[in-house]
Amino acid sequence: MRAKCDAFACTLTSLDDRFSLKWERNAALPDDRIAALREFHAAGIFTWVSLEPTLDTESSLALVEATHEIVDLYKVGRANYLPMTYKTDWADYTRRMLDQLARFGARHYIKRDLQRFLPPDYPNPLRVRQHH
Repeated sequence: MRAKCDAFACTLTSLDDRFSLKWERNAALPDDRIAALREFHAAGIFTWVSLEPTLDTESSLALVEATHEIVDLYKVGRANYLPMTYKTDWADYTRRMLDQLARFGARHYIKRDLQRFLPPDYPNPLRVRQHH
């Protein structure tokens, strides 16, 4: 019997196995993590995904497209201190991610490192319920 506050969470950075093997050497492959999300979601367990670190903005957007039906909450952040991320337009990414999340009606939380790019008065509570 599952508890009322059960949840399953994972980090996703890409749908591409090669990318994942390079940047997340000891993590399960993306398809395996998504399969686990699908199983837990189907069993009525609350699922959430951390889209962090964002190593490639297009990959993060594609992840929402691919998983929005099985994820109850997204936590969106960025990568820090990596050469590739100094060239990333984080304001544009945040805007595009908000549009993508809104398109699917996906619950989400924007982490501190991207909050400065939120529109004024954007509802982004400090605490978000992470269970049913």
